[in-house]
Amino acid sequence: MTCRPLSIRVRLTLWYSAALLLLLSCVAVGVYLLVRVRLERALVAQLDHDIEAVATVLAAEPQGEGPAGHLPGDVLFLVNEAERVVYHSNGWCRARCIQNVNEPPIGETGVWHSRQGTAYRVKIALLLVHGRTLRVTVAEDVSLMNDTLSALLRILLLSIPGVATLCGAGGYFLARRALTPISQMAAKARAITADSLSERLPVTTPGDELGSMAAVFNETLGRLESSFARLRAFTSNVSHELRTPLTAMRSVGEAALRRPLSDAEMRDVVGSMLEEVTRLTAMVECMLTLARTERAGSAEARGDVDLVELARSAIGLVQVLAEDKGQALSLEASTPVIARGDGPTLTQAVMNLLDNAIRYTPAGGHITVRTRRNGESAVLEVEDDGPGIAPEDRPLIFERLYVARSDSRPGRTGLGLAIARSAVEAQGGRLELEPLSGRGSRFRIVLAAPAARTDRRSRRYC
Repeated sequence: MTCRPLSIRVRLTLWYSAALLLLLSCVAVGVYLLVRVRLERALVAQLDHDIEAVATVLAAEPQGEGPAGHLPGDVLFLVNEAERVVYHSNGWCRARCIQNVNEPPIGETGVWHSRQGTAYRVKIALLLVHGRTLRVTVAEDVSLMNDTLSALLRILLLSIPGVATLCGAGGYFLARRALTPISQMAAKARAITADSLSERLPVTTPGDELGSMAAVFNETLGRLESSFARLRAFTSNVSHELRTPLTAMRSVGEAALRRPLSDAEMRDVVGSMLEEVTRLTAMVECMLTLARTERAGSAEARGDVDLVELARSAIGLVQVLAEDKGQALSLEASTPVIARGDGPTLTQAVMNLLDNAIRYTPAGGHITVRTRRNGESAVLEVEDDGPGIAPEDRPLIFERLYVARSDSRPGRTGLGLAIARSAVEAQGGRLELEPLSGRGSRFRIVLAAPAARTDRRSRRYC
């Protein structure tokens, strides 16, 4: 049989009650010991005072034996010379409480009991009076002290459990009240589904820890809502992009089946369908690349990458495309510029940026790649002198399947910049867009640098 775990409020109450009970017990023991020590000190001081009083009276008596019971008050004393009783007080006789003081307990002070069971504290002192050695014994009733200590002990033993119980009940009430917002947040979180991500947890006390936790959960829900919205938009866009070539292939195939075709016509139909298949293949490959770049962010896959060599390699791969349009593609760099990242993934990002620049830069234009060290960061920039990006398109330029309104050229998937951003962010960096004041755009990759290296030399690669 599995025991159900205790709730937080019950555990808090138990811990609070146990700690309070331990604290009250320590305080009670301390109070009891303190009162006992004070009472015993007062009793010892009274015995000393009685000894001094008896010594004063004995010193004032003339030499010889005086009458018994000559001290006033209730002081209990007995004076012996050797084994003979010389003086004693009336109280000593009335009490008849002290047995032979030569019997145990042995010592100057001790507790004795009368025949009726009354307890007395006794102190013995030797005095030299008029050349005679006298043994003075004084006694004080300790019943009042014992009764006081017993009453105090009973009060402490009875009050500690009661106080602990009352405080435990109050602690449970306070814990329940303090944890009520958690129950409310749990009930609200239980009701939130994928279709109601716009709802938020209640924040009743924004200034305390529970309010901060609710605010963090709400921020998480906001990010989830944004991610789900982007996923729905991406799914819708993918469906739309895939439907177009599929519809085209279906239409061409149905038209070809309605009538007999010659070999030339059949080749045209097949060629048209292959064009659509090629478009679908390119889109699927881009989406697979995007998925791979999102999974390439593990720290184990990162190493030291020279951005200069990486940029030179990417330029070599796309140089032919730039030459076909008569564009100049150059690299300006200080060597070396080391960054932390995965080389193949970053190369894919730079190639996508260069491909985007080549597509939008007019014939005869110029594209420049720069690398530099900026404090604790390594920077790679791709700058072109094309028409630039419209202000309304800039916030969405890195979204998946987004194609600018002004771009009506066929074959655009809208995934190139999304892949580049995903690849850079997977390496712990960021991809920024900086519109230029004249014509063109500048895309900037910022990555973490492992260590500072200073190299004032700068070269230009064409």
